[in-house]
Amino acid sequence: MEIFGVVAVLVLLLVPSLQKLLNSVAYRNRARGRAEIIRARHSAQLQTPPDERKKGKAKSRV
Repeated sequence: MEIFGVVAVLVLLLVPSLQKLLNSVAYRNRARGRAEIIRARHSAQLQTPPDERKKGKAKSRV
């Protein structure tokens, strides 16, 4: 029974740090996804002809 109490205390002490770690991983994952979207949009703009790029920029601002 004492072992269960020790394990319970250790788990309670580790929960906040584990939660911070998971939040950090989630933040990095979201940032990586945003960066990938930005890179994809940029490469798509580079593949379009210059006259269509100007039209696309005007439409995206609306």
